[in-house]
Amino acid sequence: MRLPDWQLRLAEFGQARASMPFRWGSNDCCSFAAAAVEAITGANPMADVAPYASEIGALQLISGAGGLRPLVSSFLGEEIAPRMAAVGDVVLVLNAEREMLGICNGTNVLAPGEKRMEAIHMDAAVAAWKI
Repeated sequence: MRLPDWQLRLAEFGQARASMPFRWGSNDCCSFAAAAVEAITGANPMADVAPYASEIGALQLISGAGGLRPLVSSFLGEEIAPRMAAVGDVVLVLNAEREMLGICNGTNVLAPGEKRMEAIHMDAAVAAWKI
């Protein structure tokens, strides 16, 4: 359930992450999406996940769940069509032929990039989850 001030909290999250570079375990797509969900709801869906700090650790987490979509669904429930995503929802996009998670801001998906947060158009979305 979204907190009453979720919009302000999400905006503050976005400002804090805007110039943060990509880092496995703290600002990769999974940890980014989980932190955004925490900003919106007050609860981190990955709170019980063992920490990882490398691509190998992230891939082990993802493969252990059967892929990124099943992993996200195990935390957030049933996926929805991307066209049904609203601001604050978690979105899975294909970016440079790789799956990655981000947060819907209306027309774009905000996600961690190599040097700062990037915006990817919702046309790249393949799945979404309501928050």
